[in-house]
Amino acid sequence: MTAPTSAAAVSFAGVTKDFVTDWRGRTWRALDQVSFAVPVGSICAVVGPNGSGKSTVLKLAAGLTRTSSGQCRANGRAPTAALTDGQIGYLAEDFMAPAFFTGRDLLVRLARVAGLNLPDASEVSARLLASVGLQEAGDRRVGEYSKGMRQRLGLAQAMIDDPPLLLLDEPAAGLDPRAVENLAGIIRAQRDAGRTVVLTSHFLPQVEELSDHFVLLERGRVLFTGSPAEVRQRGGLSQLYLEAVAR
Repeated sequence: MTAPTSAAAVSFAGVTKDFVTDWRGRTWRALDQVSFAVPVGSICAVVGPNGSGKSTVLKLAAGLTRTSSGQCRANGRAPTAALTDGQIGYLAEDFMAPAFFTGRDLLVRLARVAGLNLPDASEVSARLLASVGLQEAGDRRVGEYSKGMRQRLGLAQAMIDDPPLLLLDEPAAGLDPRAVENLAGIIRAQRDAGRTVVLTSHFLPQVEELSDHFVLLERGRVLFTGSPAEVRQRGGLSQLYLEAVAR
């Protein structure tokens, strides 16, 4: 088993994750000896069929669950420590927020929790709403948002602390084509500012164009990890994905 490297933004070394499935203690193995490293300042796409372990990878990297064995590091530290220090921004696959809050209220409250005074929190909230294309909907209640709007709000909340590492689980879910293009621009801007973005997605052509690094999972195992050049040598991301599904 290779040791996690502090030079990587996210590193997994021989990580196995089992979930208990019933009262008898029977388990389901979500990840099986997973090892890979995400370069600092890159966009990494974690792809694979449903149930391949993508969301589990992000939850482990975010410190929201623990490995059964092996080691996971975020910015060279235990993910829980990095999360506590505001070094990680996380977007869940189906972001939810209290329906009675407006988008602006939610972001202001989260910014206040992060330690900002009210004027600064209001400024940050307005900037983030504009960055994700919700400036016109900021004063609407979250309960009135579509799924795509909730995902954009979730992306905004992930950036509240201006973290060096963003973990985005299906950020394009529910977005229309124009919003997907806008999302790609936001993600590129984060990378260009020196941050690392790890995302999951089923939009393979878009993530192939967007990403600097790839991890392909199937049934909890890593089938491929590499650069865009290595993906092209294998016939492209869609080809790699289809080969994984056919196994």
